[in-house]
Order: sequence, then structure tokens, then C-alpha cells
Amino acid sequence: MAGRHRSHGVKREHGILPGLLPILERIAAHPTVSAVIPGRISVTRGATPTLRLRAGPRTVTGFKLTARRGTAAQEVFIVTTDPEALLAFLRTEVTGFDG
Repeated sequence: MAGRHRSHGVKREHGILPGLLPILERIAAHPTVSAVIPGRISVTRGATPTLRLRAGPRTVTGFKLTARRGTAAQEVFIVTTDPEALLAFLRTEVTGFDG
């Protein structure tokens, strides 16, 4: 059953950090993005009071983002045809992006 866990271009198999879903939906709406896949939420040592996104390493199909809020972190895999264009979009349009 393709798409049973997808909503507005974002795979919803795992939980999503509070406040992250609207950002992921904006990313999924970008013309170069074909999938946004959030990973599991993990506990971190340091606390970040606001939601922060950081670009991670490149993957074969795009790149990885790390989202942090409070003492939780979540990896988000972005499948895109043009990583540089998407990173430029994130730098100008997404509040809390460090990239």
C-alpha cells in the first residue's frame, strides 16, 4: 500500500517533534523534493529551547537534516533532485535553520 503513511508529502510512520510538521510540509512542497522521511526521536544531553534545524551529510538521494527541540533530536531524510537549491531555500525561508 503505497502512501498509506504519507500526509502532504511527509512520511508519518514515526512521531514528529512539536512544531516540526509545518516546516516539513513546506519542504515537501518545494518543487525539487520528492520525499521527506522523518526518523525516530532520540534523547539528547543538551537542551535547545526553540526548534533548530541543521543540515547534515549528503546522501545518495539528497541529504539529512537534524531537528532539535528541548532534549529531543530527530533525523529527517530529504529526497531531492537539487540539494543546493533546497539548501538555499531553507537558508532564506525557514526560521531556525543553521546550514
